[in-house]
Amino acid sequence: MTKKFDKIWVGTLAGIVLPFIVMGIVYFSSYGYLTVPQFLRKMVFASIILKLLSLCAVINLGAFFLFYRAELDKAAKGVILATMVLAFVVVVDKFMKGSL
Repeated sequence: MTKKFDKIWVGTLAGIVLPFIVMGIVYFSSYGYLTVPQFLRKMVFASIILKLLSLCAVINLGAFFLFYRAELDKAAKGVILATMVLAFVVVVDKFMKGSL
């Protein structure tokens, strides 16, 4: 990769988009018979939407190492930033529900 991708916003964008891509793969592989709103409603009613999203964030580890190995340190920091934002959302949700 070239150094033109060594920007924090590139890593942040990758760190935000990749978990949603993995969630889309989960949707198509297991819940393809539902429409997207039905799938999201089912995940929200079962209270597993944030659990699934945080599990999908594991892909950010691969993106981090990809940027780090390519010596794109600012982009790697962006992936960490996006992962921390996602973790903050999950912790706040758990705190608000009283399950922390």
